[in-house]
Amino acid sequence: MANGTHSESYYFEGMKKSIQTNRGDFNIRIYGNEGNFPLVLLHGWPQTSYCWHHLAVYLKVDFYIIAPDLRGMGDSNRSLDLKLYEKDEMAKDIFAIVDELGVEKFYLAGHDWGGAIVQEMAFMYPNRISKLIVLNMIIINNAIGQAKASKILVKDLFRSSWYQFFMSIKEFPEALLKGKEEVWVRFFSRGISNPIPEDAVEEYIRCYKIPHSITTAANIYRTIPNDRARWKKYETLRVEIPTNIIHGILDPVIIKEYLIGIEESYADVKVTPLKGGHFIVDEQPKEVAKAMRRFLIE
Repeated sequence: MANGTHSESYYFEGMKKSIQTNRGDFNIRIYGNEGNFPLVLLHGWPQTSYCWHHLAVYLKVDFYIIAPDLRGMGDSNRSLDLKLYEKDEMAKDIFAIVDELGVEKFYLAGHDWGGAIVQEMAFMYPNRISKLIVLNMIIINNAIGQAKASKILVKDLFRSSWYQFFMSIKEFPEALLKGKEEVWVRFFSRGISNPIPEDAVEEYIRCYKIPHSITTAANIYRTIPNDRARWKKYETLRVEIPTNIIHGILDPVIIKEYLIGIEESYADVKVTPLKGGHFIVDEQPKEVAKAMRRFLIE
């Protein structure tokens, strides 16, 4: 665990460790001093917790950063139980991780699928989350924004989301992607405002080559129908946690229309637009860190 006896270089590099929980083994990255208030960071697809590595250098002084690899990704467990990839189940994974670390209350941020999971966590145990940040993900209880975005995206037959349909097909990704993991990951790991750092891309590729990763990554998409059915029930609920939505406005998948009507879904919400693409954390770690710090403590 991090503590004040470690050197400054330790804080910059962070610490990677595996922990055992009642929901399986998970890899986590830790940055900063354990005496600081915890900040839990959840990545998306096809990334790992390493997506926060370049951002952590800007926040390590102020927070105790905990960045897990999600189930089926990074160096975490590769369970093949499909149900465990429903986003409320993945939310339970994160609570199991922080429980194992002895963390009761924390700031929480998530990008992409991590952004869906943090929203599930906000409905599950809101009293444990002091502030919430969602980066480039649909707002799961915002029917207004989803309808507005769909009207725009359907004109192009949801072309920008083609990979989601591909990934959801049974056995098809496994048949086509085996041995081509690097080509696949590099296709998506291209920034819009800035290139995604090569060290990050190489880490994502390494982890995608771990056995069963094609299946476990696809399972995140194969469970979307069950997720959407559950999210429908959330539409009458309002999140009371102070929330900041950081949005890379050049994202072709999570377009700005998804944010229309968020005031109906969140009691205390602000939007921070940044000129970048979907992978805004990889593209602009310093700007994202500034926005996060401003919201959390300034």
